[in-house]
Parts: sequence; structure tokens; C-alpha cells
Amino acid sequence: MQTTQRVEIIDVLRGWALFVVVISNYLYFGYSPEGKINGNEIVNTFIETLETYLFSAKGWTLLFVLFGFGFGVIYEKRQQNTHIFLFRRMLVLSVFALFNSILFDGDILRDYAFLGLLFLFFIHLSAKKLMLTASIMFLIFPFLTAKINTIDGSHINALAEAIAPLRGSSQWLDVFKYNLLSSYYYEVLSLPYSVTAHFVMFACMLFGLALQKSHFFVNLPEKKKLFQKVLISSLTLTLVMWGIFILSAALQWSYLKYFSFHYWLVIATMLFTASGIVLLYINNKGKALFKAFSHVGKMTFTNYIVQNIISFIVFQGAGLRVFHHLPFYFYFVFAIVVYCLQTAFSYWWLQSHTYGPFEWLWRKLSATGAKTPQLLPIRIFVRKR
Repeated sequence: MQTTQRVEIIDVLRGWALFVVVISNYLYFGYSPEGKINGNEIVNTFIETLETYLFSAKGWTLLFVLFGFGFGVIYEKRQQNTHIFLFRRMLVLSVFALFNSILFDGDILRDYAFLGLLFLFFIHLSAKKLMLTASIMFLIFPFLTAKINTIDGSHINALAEAIAPLRGSSQWLDVFKYNLLSSYYYEVLSLPYSVTAHFVMFACMLFGLALQKSHFFVNLPEKKKLFQKVLISSLTLTLVMWGIFILSAALQWSYLKYFSFHYWLVIATMLFTASGIVLLYINNKGKALFKAFSHVGKMTFTNYIVQNIISFIVFQGAGLRVFHHLPFYFYFVFAIVVYCLQTAFSYWWLQSHTYGPFEWLWRKLSATGAKTPQLLPIRIFVRKR
């Protein structure tokens, strides 16, 4: 889509979600293999609290909602060979996922590609049916999570511990091997991820597609009261659930074995932050900040991969080896600095190009009958019209 055709609030939300993701991903490198962190206890507690309540899992759930939304945009706008294009698009994404998995053991592109192929069977459904299906899946979350958590995963932990020394190796191949195997153990063999997390991801995609098909983000000012209700209800729900969960854990109520609040809390918090951003956007508050988010959001794919390339160079053993040795706040601040640099780069790049380099490559390789593109001349990238 050309710049004039884009729904800016979607790019703003993508930019915010990627900000949350880079913080969560970089804080991951602040933990030692034993789960310990360095630094002032008060500062560490503040950052961990912020991560737990505001950031953890809230970024990727929002991105899956927006991924479903984007799927719907392509399906609506593209006139010919839509299913073939989307099928090829997911296959190409799986190749990018393999590259990303070599750099970072928390790769999520594989999940987009896998679920995207499954999503093709649902893309023709109406907004009402999509919303109904997503709602049923949301209701199942607590029971599925609790059930999966009762299954013993110690054998997977043992496999992961066996390859742990490779993580700090100065040899590139060792680190590549660790990232691939760790990703396989924790995101393919591990049921809390391969079953529960994928279930949540797919529900979010259905929800996002329903929003697109119902033209939910059209005429935003007219829906101000609706977003206010979402903001208040999601915040209230989040606080109530946290209260119940804390009380239940303290009193050791047995129902927690069969019912887990985790993903309900994640979704409620994600809706609270997202609706808050939309309301501020409608009220023309924080224009400069939201404009920055939108620049990054237009190049989400490029910026995500670059974030992982940077993390490999800086944190991994084959790079600068800045892994859990520095104070915990360093990883938090470093994530913000990287994001700010990406904001500046995205703004500069988009002055002369419609979309980012990886977005362009993904699109070219996905096009039916496309030939392998020549990558060297900068002028080949599609320029603004």
C-alpha cells in the first residue's frame, strides 16, 4: 500500500508493539543461565515489575492481532491469485525464520509462517464468524494453559541444559547450533509454547482479521466512546484478575490447577495499552511520539530482524559477549537506544522508499512468477509516489 492508503494508527500500534518486543528480548540477555541478574536491587525490581505487568507477551500478542489485520488488507486489496500470493508469502517467511533462528533462539517468524498457512482456511469467513471463533478460543485459554502446565517437561529442560555451554562459545557455529536447538526445544517440543502459545497466537490473528473485515479502524473519532469503554473495562478486568490471582496463590486455592489467568491477563493488559494509545491518538496527544512509532511500524519486519542481528553481535558469545555480565538496567536502556536509532533510520529510509528493504524482498520473493531480485543497486527499491 502507498503511504496515502495506509491506516496510520495500525502503523503506530505496530511501532509500539515492536518497542515492547525489543525491551523484552534484550532483557532476556540480562539473565544468567541460573536466572540471576546484576545491579541495584531496587532498580532491578522496578524493571522486572515493568516487564512483568506491562511488557511481557503484550507485544507479540498485539503483533499477531495486527498480522491478522494485515492478512485481511492483502486479501481485500489484491485482485488476482490472492491465495497463491499469501501461500508463497508464508513459505518465504519460513526461510527468513530459519535465518532469524540462527541469530536468536526466541524467533517468532516461524510461528507467523506456520499459522499463516493455517490461516488461509479461515480468511474467507465473515467478521461475525471470526469474532465468534476468536471469542470461544479466548474462553478456552485458562483451561488449556492449566492443563498443559501439568504435563512434565523436565526432559526438555534436560536437553536444553546439555547445550547451554554452546551459548557462551566464541565460535559462530556453536552459537548458531545453540540458537537452533534451543529454539527447537523450547518452541517446538515444549507444549506450553507449541500448543498453548500457538493457540493464543491464532486467536489473536482471527481477532485482527475480524477487526479488518468490520472496518473497525475507519472513522476513529466517531468511536471515541467505544475505546473509552474498552480502556476502562480492560483496566478493571486486569486489576480484578490480578487481585484474584494473588489472593488465590496466597491461600493456595486448588482451582489454579485447572484454571490459569495468565493469558487472560496478557490479553486484557494488551487491550488496555492499545486502546489507551488509540484514545491519545484520537485526541491528538503525543503527535511526535506516535509519528515516531508509525515510522518504525511501517518497517516492522526490517526493524525486527535488525534488532536480532544487533543482539547477536552485542550479546552472544561469538560477538562482543555482553551477556548477563552488566547491570540489568543496561539491557533495558540499550533496547531503548536501539529503538531510537531505528526510529531515525526508518524516518530517513521512508523519505525515499515506500517500505523497508526486508519488506521489499519479502514482497518480491512472494510474487507469483517472481524472479530472484538483484539486491545491489539501491535504486531498485520501490520509491515513494
